[in-house]
Amino acid sequence: MTTAKTKDIIANPSKEFSSPAEVVKTPDLSAKEKEAALEEWELDARLMQVASEEGMAPNDADEPNKLRDVKKAQKALGIDTLRKKDDSGGPNKTGM
Repeated sequence: MTTAKTKDIIANPSKEFSSPAEVVKTPDLSAKEKEAALEEWELDARLMQVASEEGMAPNDADEPNKLRDVKKAQKALGIDTLRKKDDSGGPNKTGM
């Protein structure tokens, strides 16, 4: 059963973990919870990438984008992000 703390971790994994690799290693989350946390981290990284390209990144944008690290962590868990049925390709400038 997912607790309130687990829901918070999944909603904002970068607050709890310093890297996506830590999500993979933690024994505190199930495989599904790890997948959800990494999906959220991926979305955040993609949104930051778009914002940065548009000159709209927040002041703390000096932190490197972790998209590559997220993709490595997903691969380590055996998550095939290319085969997801619902994958819209993430946010982009054209909104497509």
